[in-house]
Amino acid sequence: MNDSIVNLLVQIPLAGIIVFLTIKFLEHLRDLNTNMFAFLSKEAETNRQFLKAQREQMNESVGRLAEEIKTLRIQLAEKHEA
Repeated sequence: MNDSIVNLLVQIPLAGIIVFLTIKFLEHLRDLNTNMFAFLSKEAETNRQFLKAQREQMNESVGRLAEEIKTLRIQLAEKHEA
């Protein structure tokens, strides 16, 4: 056998190994991406729930503040009339 045939026979298995490892690496990356997107989706849902609770609490606080201001205005109006 000449040197070019020996070289080719050595390189073909190496190319196969590289292709195999590349495929395995890409599968690993796909799994990582899937897990990351699932995590981000769960995190986004948690953030939406938190922001909804914060908004509801803020609305309640503003409502109470509005009632307090209304009460104070009524009291001031009564004092000015008297």
